[in-house]
Amino acid sequence: MMCGSLRVMVPAPLRRLCLMSANGTRIQPPGAAHMPHPIKKHSMRENFLFMGKFLRHGMKIASVWPSSVAMSCATIGKIDWERAEVIVELGAGTGAITEQIVRRLQAHTTLISIERDGDFVEVLRRRFSDHQNVEIVQADAADLDRLLDGRGIQHVDAFISGLPTPSLPAVVRDAMLASVNRLLVEGGVFSNITEIPFWYGNFYRRFFKDVSFELVVRNMPPGGVYHCRACR
Repeated sequence: MMCGSLRVMVPAPLRRLCLMSANGTRIQPPGAAHMPHPIKKHSMRENFLFMGKFLRHGMKIASVWPSSVAMSCATIGKIDWERAEVIVELGAGTGAITEQIVRRLQAHTTLISIERDGDFVEVLRRRFSDHQNVEIVQADAADLDRLLDGRGIQHVDAFISGLPTPSLPAVVRDAMLASVNRLLVEGGVFSNITEIPFWYGNFYRRFFKDVSFELVVRNMPPGGVYHCRACR
């Protein structure tokens, strides 16, 4: 890695440590200055908790296993971190995607992570409640309008969804997407994971004018992300 005229070799376990510029100034990775508390790691027990929920509830849970780092990074890859003021995560699970958001979160950005399942909420609060500008909310996605209105939020720069949106009950899905339509800023993005690559493109085009799909092979199972802009 080149930093000015100084070549810095960063071992894999130290990738998130500060880099050094040519004049000896420490350069922090995006969001690092705003993370006074280290992120608490997820455990294998939490992964099996996630799988157990999938086995009991089926398509109400988007995946059999928490998203990989590759999937999580792809899901948040369209966020404009310098401009985003509010990010809303829907269906945060045990925090795989939440973790990657928190790692990049800027001081001027608020993250609201919404999760309905009480066991998952307990995990999320253990892992992230110490972090500035992060709020974990136990609620249903259908109540998005009420939740955000109650916090004085009128505009959202990015919605990050770990929900099985096409499979949600119609009343929940329609209420959630109506809120997204009302709140998403011009140029903002709604990104939703899927484990069925390419299948739901026409579904998302019913609600958004600009829909693209990003394949993610390094996930269990392989899947991808629908990135949607310009609500209809």
